[in-house]
Amino acid sequence: MISVYYRVKAGESLWQIAQRYNADPQKILRYNHLEKEPFLREGMLLRIPVQEPVHRAPVATHEPGKWIILQEGETLEQAARRAGISRQMLLWLNGLSRIKKLQPGYRLRIRP
Repeated sequence: MISVYYRVKAGESLWQIAQRYNADPQKILRYNHLEKEPFLREGMLLRIPVQEPVHRAPVATHEPGKWIILQEGETLEQAARRAGISRQMLLWLNGLSRIKKLQPGYRLRIRP
């Protein structure tokens, strides 16, 4: 298995990065010793285990910094904390009047 390195951009999630490189999110956590604190920070350098070489540049996300993707096992409170906003603000920005169960990969607005 080979690895590539990737610098996390604002608003990106582990799920998005794993999808981009067709990698297992849990392996990314293990390779980077993030099992106990699986939250990404802007500027963090990640080692991504991949099955085959990556021949193309990753696609840039639309409106960087305005969205986050809910990660596997992440609560709305954790997502809000990762985004640096309150849970109430996260609910308001996304038109959620009450807490509901959201699936991993759900796109959440974090900036107006």
